[in-house]
Amino acid sequence: MEPTARLEWRTVTDDFRHRTTLQVRFRDTDAFGHVNNAVFASYVELARIQYLLEVLEPDQPFDRLPLILARVELDFRSPIAFGEEVVVETRVDGIGRTSIAMTHRMTATPSDRLVGDVQSVLVTYDYAAARPMPVPTDWRRRIGQHEGRSFDADASQPAAIAATS
Repeated sequence: MEPTARLEWRTVTDDFRHRTTLQVRFRDTDAFGHVNNAVFASYVELARIQYLLEVLEPDQPFDRLPLILARVELDFRSPIAFGEEVVVETRVDGIGRTSIAMTHRMTATPSDRLVGDVQSVLVTYDYAAARPMPVPTDWRRRIGQHEGRSFDADASQPAAIAATS
């Protein structure tokens, strides 16, 4: 049996332009005294939503945005303890025709040590038609302005492929 292929992600030379700081709550920890691995995904979810709200400035509630989380891959690097703060840095690596590829870097304070690397893919989705839909042009423009680069060339391909080109 062959191992599954991993997506390759293009390294963006700019620093991450969005940061979300989260306080570790006691309930986030497990019996071993560190943040449970499932909570890592919740931290990234909060950061991803914050990014989308701040960058896209939607005129509708977030729960009405036409998005589905299609993929998430998390690489654990170091444990997080109660009392630390977690900084989740977020960027968009590529925008395909119907998808948005993101990278998230998680660090813990006060040492600023790397605790996790995460890649995710969101798909813009037409719930009424039950199928993916094109990423809105306004979203592509707003994300491009925030990230400091254009995503227009990526529009003809899936974001996971666009992120590697």
